[in-house]
Amino acid sequence: MKNTFFSNFIIFTKGMCMGIADIVPGVSGGTIAIITGVYEELLKTINGLDFEIFKELKKGRIKSVWNSYNLSFLLYLCLGICLSIIVLSHFILIILNNYPIALWSLFLGLISSSIIFLLKSTSELSFKNSKYFIPAQLYFLIIGLFVALYIQTLNSSNTEINSLYLFICGMVSITAMLLPGVSGAYILVLLGAYETMLITLKEITQLNSDYFVNFISFILGALLSVKLFSKLLTWSYKNYKDNTLFCLIGFMIGSLPTLWPWKNNNDSSFFLNKLYMPENYLNNSEFKEGILFFIIGTAIVLLLEFISTKNENKE
Repeated sequence: MKNTFFSNFIIFTKGMCMGIADIVPGVSGGTIAIITGVYEELLKTINGLDFEIFKELKKGRIKSVWNSYNLSFLLYLCLGICLSIIVLSHFILIILNNYPIALWSLFLGLISSSIIFLLKSTSELSFKNSKYFIPAQLYFLIIGLFVALYIQTLNSSNTEINSLYLFICGMVSITAMLLPGVSGAYILVLLGAYETMLITLKEITQLNSDYFVNFISFILGALLSVKLFSKLLTWSYKNYKDNTLFCLIGFMIGSLPTLWPWKNNNDSSFFLNKLYMPENYLNNSEFKEGILFFIIGTAIVLLLEFISTKNENKE
């Protein structure tokens, strides 16, 4: 795709969608990257960045560096992500508190329908030639599923938060953000740093220097992790694409209980016990609201799939 104003705006918009997902506990920015069709390109672009870029810039080859390292794509995507995160850091708790059914139903629709379309991009399973009773892809699907489910059984941490701890939080959460179905924001909740980072983002936008160290520590950890982890994911995509996709699909399926709109705030240690269906749901306004936003989420994925297919046919 050529770097036109429209194509850059589309990438920017996809980045905003990823940013929205990254800041909502239970939703994965990696999942949104897959839904919007930028996941593989993002991994390749990050993996392609190296120290040679500085040598080329020293020689004044700015245009060459910009094109060869796909920096236009990375710039507009990151601008969209950052804008969403900065803006939503002020409003996300209000949205979660006042419109939880609509928000979770929307994401449930997005991710449920995207799982189906992602399955379409994998090769057909062959049980006849399987060496281990069932195709290897299904083992990876099960691994991804159980990892995502296990994460939901963990409890929040009460660890003391300092700049070193935020550096580690940055490394762990950004790794999760790259995995579809594993929420980086949810990992921050488990690590006990979610509220701290929301406050930090809010104060940074107001240029409060007391929070600069926290912010820089988190970003440095995130940058280090995203570079190292992208190499692993790019390698697995290149050499074992089907197995990788099935593992990611497993992550996505495992994340669905987190997105269920109707949850009890009980003390049950098993997270599935907190899920429920509204009573007399056919006449329940909350249930109808959930169904409406679930359909909207599904429709968004159908529209994106239609646009993507149309662009592929043109090319």
